[in-house]
Formats: sequence, C-alpha cells, structure tokens
Amino acid sequence: MISPEKYTYKKMEFRGITYKDEMITDQATLQRLPPDLKNFYREINGLVAYQGGLHIRGCVKDPSWHSLRRVWSDDWALHRKFATLTEHDVPFAQDCLGDQYFWRLGTIWRLYWDDGEVEDLELELYDFFDEVHLDPIDFLDLEPLVYYLEQGKTLSPGFLLRSDPPLSIDAEHYEFMPVSIEDFLTDQVLPSL
Repeated sequence: MISPEKYTYKKMEFRGITYKDEMITDQATLQRLPPDLKNFYREINGLVAYQGGLHIRGCVKDPSWHSLRRVWSDDWALHRKFATLTEHDVPFAQDCLGDQYFWRLGTIWRLYWDDGEVEDLELELYDFFDEVHLDPIDFLDLEPLVYYLEQGKTLSPGFLLRSDPPLSIDAEHYEFMPVSIEDFLTDQVLPSL
C-alpha cells in the first residue's frame, strides 16, 4: 500500500510516506495504550515516513511487521529481549536501523538496538513528533538511510537497514543491506545484557 507523499496531523507533517494504515484492527491493543498514545492512534494508526526513516507501528493484526502488539506483548516482545525495557514500556516506533522509540511514564525514550542502552529523550509524545518534523535526519540519525537512498536504492515498507559492521564498531566503511523487520527481530544477534 503506497500512500500520498505527505501526511499532516495537527499541524505536523510526515513527509516521504511509503505506507499508512488507516484501519484499527486490534482494539484490545488500542485500549491498553496510555491516553496520549491512544489519542494519537485514533488519528494515525501507524505509518512509514521519511522514505523508511521512521516506522510508527499500528494497532493492527496484520501485517505482522506493522503490529504494535507483536513487539509490545506477543512473540516479538522487546522487553523479553532487552533487560533495559519493561512490559509497561510501549515500543510504538523505530527508525531505519531498528533503534526503538518507546513511551515510558509520559516521556519518549530511545533504545539503541546495537547495545541495548536506553536514553530518556525528555520529550512528551507531541514534542517528540515536533523534533522529528523539524529535523528528521539529525534527530533520528538518518544519515545511513540518506547514503543508501543516494545510491539509487529504496527501502520498502516492512524493511530496515542492517549495518555491516554494526555502527557501534569504529570502521572506515559501512555497508547497509535491507532486511525484513521479521528477520531483524527474530534473527538479529542481540547484545548480551
């Protein structure tokens, strides 16, 4: 499903939309969300923006790669993979390299996939989206995606970029390969925490 080039939400504009899901098919997950997220999801039930740079998961049963429930409480639950997360953290979004953005006690946090470290961004939900809107490349660290796209490649919905070597390792050159979100979440070698 390819949607319009941009999508506006309450004066916020998501650009480079490659996927948008309008139908909530997982009401149970929607009902579990904290009020700020619930209100957001009633307007935007997930999308892929910035040519794959930001994936906001949806309250959906399918496709599986887009399901918030799968990474929050089901078989791909991130709190089971990372000791730095709890079952109450809501992993509502990810960037093109798999770093996770999650809601914790009213603010947005970032989990760095390569090492499992978390950082409190000290932003409420709408402040987080304002920062994304102002400078998505810098705020979301999308330089690898820009490099990848400049080579004439595209990142399809349902895919992330895997870096070889991982960006946490100092190297002169990195290669970026697309990998399905399912493979990324199930086959990725996770750091020992």
